[in-house]
Amino acid sequence: MDDFAPDTRSASMTLDGIPDEADTRTDTAETRAERDFRRANPRAMRRINDVPLIDNVIVFPGPVFDRFAFMQRLLLRMEASGAVGYSWALVQNGRLIDAGGVGDARTPAETNPREMDERTRMVSASLAKPICAVAVMKLVEDGVLNLGEPAYPHIAGTFPGGHSSLDAVTIEHLLTHTSCYDGPGRLSQFPGTLSNALTGTTGTTQKYENWNYWFLALVIEAVTGQPYADFARDTVLSPMNINNMTREVDDEAPCLYYALDPSTGGSTWSDFTATSIGAYGWFGNAIHYAKFLAHFRNDTVLSGQTRQQMLNWHRSYFGFRLWQNGARGKYYGHGGDFGRRGGRDFHGGMMGFPDGIDAVLLTNSPHAPDPEDVLIDAYHAAYD
Repeated sequence: MDDFAPDTRSASMTLDGIPDEADTRTDTAETRAERDFRRANPRAMRRINDVPLIDNVIVFPGPVFDRFAFMQRLLLRMEASGAVGYSWALVQNGRLIDAGGVGDARTPAETNPREMDERTRMVSASLAKPICAVAVMKLVEDGVLNLGEPAYPHIAGTFPGGHSSLDAVTIEHLLTHTSCYDGPGRLSQFPGTLSNALTGTTGTTQKYENWNYWFLALVIEAVTGQPYADFARDTVLSPMNINNMTREVDDEAPCLYYALDPSTGGSTWSDFTATSIGAYGWFGNAIHYAKFLAHFRNDTVLSGQTRQQMLNWHRSYFGFRLWQNGARGKYYGHGGDFGRRGGRDFHGGMMGFPDGIDAVLLTNSPHAPDPEDVLIDAYHAAYD
């Protein structure tokens, strides 16, 4: 049986082309034009509309994504916060539709001041984790790693003396923050904590920690024989046309991070070891992260099947943070926070939304609202 039945009411027509049934519509120029057309073309006309062709899939027509409303909401919230500087990038279906910056990357009180823009590189904080996750999943796709295999044996030769309970920790557990490995607060303390027993039910207890991704970076180094940063550049960033994300702070006039306002002294961070940037420490800009999201969405590095595996995870994290029940569907992305004493902070967020929308927001000020929250709010405003 057909999925739809034609409307045959207009099939039987009088000689002058007018339907047998009375036309009770208001006699407007539009209806008169239609009558004239039928008189001149006395053939049966069959028309159908508003019929779903696939069972259980109904797309309700709604407002088109309004990038101007998105940006208005983002700018209003960020300006109200008094952020010293911030930058953004907005992508729709792989095309950059808005990007820019407001305020200062280095205030006029600093040596070599400069304004914030969409290409100002800032420290990544945890925006680095999805990059590491994509690198790991590429190795899984290539058969070098298996999600269900124990992770510790890969690094045991470099870091001997691990507790026997570590054998229960798999690659998947590290990716999803369900390892229950009681790791350190600093990367330098990592080797000394491997002798600790696990502190929870592996695979069940979820605890978000940087050291899960330090661990993954070490695994990548062990199985590839390359420094993590080199492997991530070659395998993930370069194929995505991200060519100048670094682990070293800019040599000249790097972005500084502020506590209160442009009258306060700024602060920065030095470079990071290759291993630490499994979890944090890249220096990148809003365009970099927007490219990363767009290429991830369009399967440049990973297959669509692997992407769906990551995004359909039933918990909160699989490389990306997952919002399972957003108002317009499922959202994914990640936030990042990095601070120093005195409140000199970085905050950033990148989000992948339905309708092909990817968005990034970065700031060098602690007083801005949570960037992920701002992006979600702006996304909803674009449909109001």
